[in-house]
Amino acid sequence: MVDRKSAFPRNAHSSEALRGRRQAMNGYERTAMVLRGERSDRPPVMLHNFMHAARELDVSMQEFRTDPAAFAQSYIHSIEKYSLDGIMIDMDTATLAGALGVPVDLREHDPAVAVGAALTDLREVDRLPRPDVAAYPPVQVWLEGVRRIAEYFHGAIFVRGNCDQCPFALATLVRGMEGWLMDILDPDLEAAAHTLLEYCAEATSQFLRMMSQTGAHMLSNGDSAAGPSVVSPRIYRRFALPYERRIAALAHELGCSYTLHICGNTKAILADLATCGADALDLDYQTDVRLAHELMKNSMVFIGNLDPSAVVTFGTPELVEAKSRELIDLFADTGRFILNAGCAIPATAPEANLRAMVRAAQSW
Repeated sequence: MVDRKSAFPRNAHSSEALRGRRQAMNGYERTAMVLRGERSDRPPVMLHNFMHAARELDVSMQEFRTDPAAFAQSYIHSIEKYSLDGIMIDMDTATLAGALGVPVDLREHDPAVAVGAALTDLREVDRLPRPDVAAYPPVQVWLEGVRRIAEYFHGAIFVRGNCDQCPFALATLVRGMEGWLMDILDPDLEAAAHTLLEYCAEATSQFLRMMSQTGAHMLSNGDSAAGPSVVSPRIYRRFALPYERRIAALAHELGCSYTLHICGNTKAILADLATCGADALDLDYQTDVRLAHELMKNSMVFIGNLDPSAVVTFGTPELVEAKSRELIDLFADTGRFILNAGCAIPATAPEANLRAMVRAAQSW
């Protein structure tokens, strides 16, 4: 039986020190403590809910990516409405790709998606123009939005400035999924593959450097194309993990903590992920959460990992609260846990279900 009080005490009689800390602790302080591996009064809630936040204010995705005021206000409204401890500030998964010349469908009511490739032959990688991420307008909207949110809350909540794709996932978009997956299996193209990864690492690094100046406390990236759902663990270790380590190290050099997100079932690479240098892993609901707990409990924070569809969107509030409590129970022996869905929360998730997540954490 887990001793819940050891990490997330449930009542006001645990100690005089905890009573005072509980009264004074805000979302930033609570989340920062967890990231330092210290005991907090309860688990923080940090949602990945950009589509949901925009919809609640009737902001279209087109407006979301072009108007920093609408972008910021969508998040501010959601943070205050649900009393969140932290927020993952995201726009879509195609912004860096667009900045590198990949054709992007800028949909009015849905997140932007890459619809082509910027490089049709990996052997021509040296012809790509030097990355200039700052010149792409959606990047500036994203950065300005984070800046406004950080200024508005002034240290009261924990701000995670997501920076789109890690180098491997970005290379998949620049080259195109089918071409890239074939290229990395060709020994004759390995040098060119690493040249493209270096190119993408420069783009990702530019975004991190700019995001670190917005007031964000944490930087993060996604690298789902590097997960076992797409490539083998051998390919992951050869072409993705070294660049993930480099990006995590850069975030730390910039004075920020760092989180890596990968979708799908990550069981085959969980031990490798534990060596990537991130402070936290934000993992999908398909991940073996008990194995993740065993590997991460003494060194890394686990963020997640409710099923955003079956549980958060289509489940009942009772199911959401029960599943949230299961996760909190599992990590109660360490406290290295932040409650979130396992991936982006759909725009149609019921208000009552988001409140159930927060209630499960706040009532612990």
